[in-house]
Amino acid sequence: MSDDHWVWEYAFHAEDETSYPKQIRDEVKAVADQIVELADLGIDPAELGDRTPGTARRHMLPSGGWFETQALRHARPRLLAVVLVVPPPHLL
Repeated sequence: MSDDHWVWEYAFHAEDETSYPKQIRDEVKAVADQIVELADLGIDPAELGDRTPGTARRHMLPSGGWFETQALRHARPRLLAVVLVVPPPHLL
């Protein structure tokens, strides 16, 4: 993999990740993978999703939850960091 490709990763500890329901983890993975595919095609991931008060972007999940990403284009490889995951209340 060359440095011009994007990858994504959770920006919180792995033990926090496993505390989320598997459905939410799977949905975040599917949407984040799609964002990375678009980024590899040249679409700026910082322009995808809904704006937030800061520089992160919000992405809706099929279950009704959402998550936020932060594009770190100067990292090598380029990184789409999942910085916040909010499951819908019925899955908690």
